[in-house]
Amino acid sequence: MEISLKSLAFSLDDTVKGTPLTPATVDIPTFFKFLEEVQKLLKGQGDENVLVDSRFQLEAGSVKIVAFVTASLALSVTNDIERLRTTGDLDTIDPVRAKVVEIWQNKVKRTLNRSYAFAADTPKASFRITQNSTLQHKAANYWVSVEKYLSGKIVDLGGKTFPNIHLVSDSTDDTLTIGATEAQLAGEKENQIYKEVTLHVQAEQHLGTKQLRNIQLLAFVPQAATVTPDTLEKLWQKGREAWRDIGSASAWVDSLRGNV
Repeated sequence: MEISLKSLAFSLDDTVKGTPLTPATVDIPTFFKFLEEVQKLLKGQGDENVLVDSRFQLEAGSVKIVAFVTASLALSVTNDIERLRTTGDLDTIDPVRAKVVEIWQNKVKRTLNRSYAFAADTPKASFRITQNSTLQHKAANYWVSVEKYLSGKIVDLGGKTFPNIHLVSDSTDDTLTIGATEAQLAGEKENQIYKEVTLHVQAEQHLGTKQLRNIQLLAFVPQAATVTPDTLEKLWQKGREAWRDIGSASAWVDSLRGNV
């Protein structure tokens, strides 16, 4: 049974030494690199089998590759291109395709006359990458600078080149890597390894997931003194001595207030 294939067109426009790029003027490395990138964009995260039934042909004009792929694959690609066209967000599409698009955008920025185009049967899926394109990973904008206090157990600290602290967080049980300076670590009089501590840090935090990254130590937070039973007994003894001549505490308070 013959498989019905859908056409998707990918174009590379450029001018080399004043001559427009065409199938007749393109050099072999440029053509095969473009073909490889088109293949990666088509396949995305799918396995090699998704392209088994595909075909392609070159057309006149720019270096234009028309790929003929299965309807399901064509729909997957056009949906991603439509999302990219409407949002400009590389994080909304297949990550492998996003990488190819990002490579194309970087090449366009470095080459004055270059552009890339995609076209399908659906007009809304048509898209061009030019010098004016501003496609980006918008999730990167979801990170904000914060200062926090982190509590947990230190399981490792030090390092010759990049001093840091490994802290097992009390709240998440995750092991966090916290950058520090030699002076900060050397300034601690007590060995903090395997100790429960509270650290004042600055970091970047994702607004959605609350994940932390680029964590940097500001200071160790001094721990409150530990009160032992012997210390409490001594305090109670001092209190008893001070109140020994006071018969009734409530009566004494009333007398101070003039209620007697």
